[in-house]
Amino acid sequence: MGRKIAFLWASGAGLGWLPFFPATWGTLFAMPFVWMMNQSSLFLRLAIFLLFLLLSVWSYLQISPLQEPDPSWFVVDEGLAFLAIAVIYSPLSIGDLVASFFLFRFWDIVKLWPADALERIPNGWGLFADDGVAACYTLLCLIASF
Repeated sequence: MGRKIAFLWASGAGLGWLPFFPATWGTLFAMPFVWMMNQSSLFLRLAIFLLFLLLSVWSYLQISPLQEPDPSWFVVDEGLAFLAIAVIYSPLSIGDLVASFFLFRFWDIVKLWPADALERIPNGWGLFADDGVAACYTLLCLIASF
C-alpha cells in the first residue's frame, strides 16, 4: 500500500504518466499548494513546504532504486521546486504566478549551470537539486522584474 501511495505522490497524482510534457504537469501539480500558501504566513508556507519535501523524499525512498536516473513520470521534484518559489516570493499575483510557471519551466528545460552538474548527484538528490536551481533562477528573474 505504501509503495502505491509513493508512486501516486511521485507521479504528481498520476500526472507524470501523461504522454506529453510530464514535468510541466508536475509543476501544475504544485499549483493548488502554491495557491494555498499564497496569502499564508511564512510559518505556514514553510510548514507546507516541509510536508511536501518529506512526502517527496519518502516517496523516492519507497520506490528506489529507479530503473533510470530521472524517469519522466517522476514529477514531484518539479512540484517541490515550484513550491519553494512560493515560500520565498509571496504573495504572488496572478501575473507573478503565470510568469513564475513559464520561467520555471524555461530554466528547468535549459538546465543552466550548475543545474546540469547537480543533476548527476547520486542517490536521487540530483533529481531534486537541478529543479532547485531552476527555482533559484526563477526567483532571480521575479526579483529583478520587481
